[in-house]
Amino acid sequence: MPSPLLATEKTGKSAGGIMKLRVFLMIFAVTFWAAVAVSADTMRVGVVLSIGGLGDESFNDAAYQGIMQLRKEGDYVVEVVEPGSISGIEPALRYFCQRDMDMVCAVGIFANDAVRRIAAEFPEDRIVLIDSVVTMPNVLSILFDEEQGSFYAGAFAALSSKSDIVGFLGGMDSPVIASFERGFTNGVKFVKPQATVLSHYIGSTPEAFDMPEKAFNLGMDMAKQGADIIYHASGRSGLGLIQASRRGNYLVIGVDSDQSRTAPGKVPASMVKRIDNALVKAAEIMRKDAFAGGIWTMSLQDHGIELVHSRFNRDLLNADALARLKEIEEFLMYKTAR
Repeated sequence: MPSPLLATEKTGKSAGGIMKLRVFLMIFAVTFWAAVAVSADTMRVGVVLSIGGLGDESFNDAAYQGIMQLRKEGDYVVEVVEPGSISGIEPALRYFCQRDMDMVCAVGIFANDAVRRIAAEFPEDRIVLIDSVVTMPNVLSILFDEEQGSFYAGAFAALSSKSDIVGFLGGMDSPVIASFERGFTNGVKFVKPQATVLSHYIGSTPEAFDMPEKAFNLGMDMAKQGADIIYHASGRSGLGLIQASRRGNYLVIGVDSDQSRTAPGKVPASMVKRIDNALVKAAEIMRKDAFAGGIWTMSLQDHGIELVHSRFNRDLLNADALARLKEIEEFLMYKTAR
């Protein structure tokens, strides 16, 4: 039987010239994709990741966990494209739609324009857009309440800080990342009104999510100003912030996926967008043939947001602080329910 993970390269043409797509074919059914007829029960899924690609220990890796989970849920053939740049997203989506996939999924805010054009070009195809919004009949947009999750992260930072100075590092200065900053600041102030929040953005373009060197320097700058714990929403750039934490003697709250493994002992918690849960839930809806365009927003209540604690920092918070954190979680869930 063929290997369950095949790596191939596809080359396609876009308006900007020749584009190379790295395509990973994950065969989760017994049959071999493209060589043997796929069973009627097998669902064919195409996923276009965000820029930055796999290995970001953040957004894309979280999506990959959902892809892996699909194997446990049933028979799926999943094909994943790392577009490499924003210009690569549209041809990747077209590649999937031309092959009549059962579900086509795009991940991240930079897929908006491409999804809008492809949804118009292929009105019969069912497209899922994760972490952004396109309002078209054949598009299901799945959002996460990052402001709620960031509030929770801010409460954790305030309870953990000894200096009462904490930091926030954003990737691209944009409304989405500003909601992380706003939630984090409100969470800090909810617990410690006297605390200081230092905020920095890496840049104003998408490249800001892939600039770990600049994140390293900004982390060191905040540490020099007294910040002893820094929360980031900066994609792959955050790896530089985490690396600098070893030298700057501060802690980091990760984002999107559990980042504690990148620097054991330096990342006590991560505010996780359960992109994996969103992807699996969307696939299950498709399998039931119950797809409807619209907008979902996932939160703490429906396991769309989670603050993951690292096993390496179990002694960071005492029993009273942990109890306070639990109260805040319950408050946020109750507030969402209302």
